[in-house]
Amino acid sequence: MPRISRRDDVRATAARIFREYGYSSATMDLIADAVGLNKGTLYHYYPSKSAILYELLSDQVDETIALAARVSSDARPYERLRELIRLQVERVAGVSDELAVFFHEIPWIEKNLSDEQVKDLRQRIDTYRDITEGLLSEGAVAGELREMDVTMIQYSIIGVLAYVPEWFRLRSAEATAEVVDELSTFVMAGVLRSGLGSP
Repeated sequence: MPRISRRDDVRATAARIFREYGYSSATMDLIADAVGLNKGTLYHYYPSKSAILYELLSDQVDETIALAARVSSDARPYERLRELIRLQVERVAGVSDELAVFFHEIPWIEKNLSDEQVKDLRQRIDTYRDITEGLLSEGAVAGELREMDVTMIQYSIIGVLAYVPEWFRLRSAEATAEVVDELSTFVMAGVLRSGLGSP
């Protein structure tokens, strides 16, 4: 009878431990004990702690880029930006350990991952940044958004998104919808040109 894979359990447990202890303080022993496996079996699923981190970070970047692909290309720039913001707020409001780990650990990837892994992640992060900054620039040129330093504003938007998993704990559909509406309105109010209308 084939052995049932525990890979998903390992990944979820590692994300929880990375979030609780921080990546640097977490160990494969901690993960193995928490998931109920011996360390040899754990290494069957992941060859190293950094392999788990790289997979977690990679998937978060890819899923964020995938959100951008869901935004209608036919809408006006400010409408596309608003939709992208709403999709991202909705996602980070899921209170995911993996998302929290992403925001905590992405500043330290040069320390914790190989040069090749860092280069790969940076390229995909640049793709996301280009999408967001492109929408901000396009909206400003169209007169829908105010003139701004698009790089600074893009980082500010990320800052808003990054902190949501730290404080949002209510998982009801009503609470999530309220957070999506409030934060999307807050972000858009900061970039819309005065007089354009409701964000």
